[in-house]
Amino acid sequence: MEMNRVIILQKALDGEVSVPYAAFILGISERHAYRLKAKLQTSGPAGLAHGNRGRKPAHALPDNIRQEVVQLAQTKYSGCNYTFLSELLCEHEGICLSPASVGRILKAAGILSPRKHRPHKPHCRRPRKPQFGMLVQIDGSHHDWLEGRGPSLVLLLAVDDATGRILSALFWPAEDFEGYCRLLYQLISQHGIPLAIYSDKHTLFFSLKEKQDHLTLEEQFLGERRSLTHIGRILRDLDIQHIPAYSPQAKGRIEHSFETLQQRLVIKLRLAGASSLEEANAVLPDFIEHYNEKFAVPPAETVSAFRPIPSHLRLEYIFSWKEYRTLNPGYIYYSLPG
Repeated sequence: MEMNRVIILQKALDGEVSVPYAAFILGISERHAYRLKAKLQTSGPAGLAHGNRGRKPAHALPDNIRQEVVQLAQTKYSGCNYTFLSELLCEHEGICLSPASVGRILKAAGILSPRKHRPHKPHCRRPRKPQFGMLVQIDGSHHDWLEGRGPSLVLLLAVDDATGRILSALFWPAEDFEGYCRLLYQLISQHGIPLAIYSDKHTLFFSLKEKQDHLTLEEQFLGERRSLTHIGRILRDLDIQHIPAYSPQAKGRIEHSFETLQQRLVIKLRLAGASSLEEANAVLPDFIEHYNEKFAVPPAETVSAFRPIPSHLRLEYIFSWKEYRTLNPGYIYYSLPG
């Protein structure tokens, strides 16, 4: 391209072609053609090169900053995607760069984003509920949250369907009754009683008899299910509708929250040096506050569907382990007349 420019301008300089014709061939203005012709005459072919060629741009990022970003991405903030790394660099290191700039620096160093962009799968998403508190999704995530620094933990989560807000969260050793009991107690004591809870069909939530929808004659006579799990009984006592999800896609909003937390919360726990259950739970309040500010959306309707806790209810009585026992007839004392 540049060689053609030199040849044509040289012909214009030798009088073989006119300057307007040379400008037409090169696709430039006549004024610029006259300017280039003068440079060729005074400085030769080298004069046609742009004056900034080979110079470093005035706004270019210093090399030491680039090296620091690469080093932090490989050590302190390893595992971060470009967007989250950009936020952490600005918050903790005072290096304020856009995610695109961070991506260019790391790609040039051969460091790709750990987040893989999978091909889009067509799926009809269920519309969000219109009111805050109409539906709350609960679930647990088994993940190496402490990256080997401490015990294996499960993150129990309650997410509002209308807004995507995390309403309550808890690290616990396993998915068990006590863990979900604490999660629900935290949810209800802080926000009120939701209209419905959405969960998978784990046996903590639905017994085998409930899944098969079989009622005994006694249950039909009494008009209640004694086959309820302890979590199911708590929700019944609080008049909360319990809705089962039949696939992971059905509770995609809480699954998406877990995906984001597995990228961001792991880094926050690492920066805090958390290595125990207590230390991990201490990180959650501030993290959830920032998460909700960044990712939560406003509900379609401003009126909240959360119900206040009735004054006659004792939550410590409802959130307890209860069992049905059959009394041995031999222990019954009969009072005879006379």
